[in-house]
Amino acid sequence: MDSASPRQRAEERVQQRMFVRLYLSEGDDFHMGQTIDISPHGARVFTRRFLAPNQHLVLRSLRGNLTSYARVAHCEAVAENSYSLGLELYNPIGDWESAALPSAHRKF
Repeated sequence: MDSASPRQRAEERVQQRMFVRLYLSEGDDFHMGQTIDISPHGARVFTRRFLAPNQHLVLRSLRGNLTSYARVAHCEAVAENSYSLGLELYNPIGDWESAALPSAHRKF
């Protein structure tokens, strides 16, 4: 077996651009990002802020009603003040496309 072959994902990602909020702490402060591709348990997101690998956050989609704890799997600079994040989602609630629930009904 060739050890240089790329690792295949367990789930296929779908190219989908949408805005998301990235909450880095318990407060209301968040940073905006835009997805490049998504899957039920992960996403690639462009943002203007560097986030360290293994940093934990909460992701909320603006279009749908998906809310999830997430871990930064990797963060790569793509341009000055622009980064590509690989996020691993933990126990996502909702989905990327369904209408958003009123904030009183969210669990996060």
